[in-house]
Amino acid sequence: MRRLQHVAVTFPPGREDDLRGFYGGVLGLAETPLPAGTPPGVGWVWFATDDEGVELHFIPHPRAPDPERIHHLCLEVDDLAGVRAALRAAGHAPHDAGTPIPGRERLFVRDPFGNLVEVVRIAG
Repeated sequence: MRRLQHVAVTFPPGREDDLRGFYGGVLGLAETPLPAGTPPGVGWVWFATDDEGVELHFIPHPRAPDPERIHHLCLEVDDLAGVRAALRAAGHAPHDAGTPIPGRERLFVRDPFGNLVEVVRIAG
């Protein structure tokens, strides 16, 4: 196995603007074009990361994410305080992780659909 290439997460159909506002606007991920030949109208939204070729894919699905689940994706950042401030300014409620991990300052937040997102700054 070479590496993780992407993570796919669901969101409610028709909520692409909320998706882009949270992941693109608040968290600052860059949306990436779908591959040529992708069937039109699938509703997928993909974001790139700074690790070239590692992507975050969002797939519309009628079943809402379970807001009680703790399965999550984790995004590494350089400025955790800045992300925390941006989340709060946008009306989201980030909270600290319950169990500390040495060298990894982190927070958790639910996206607008209930998916759990961890944001971490790894000391260096």
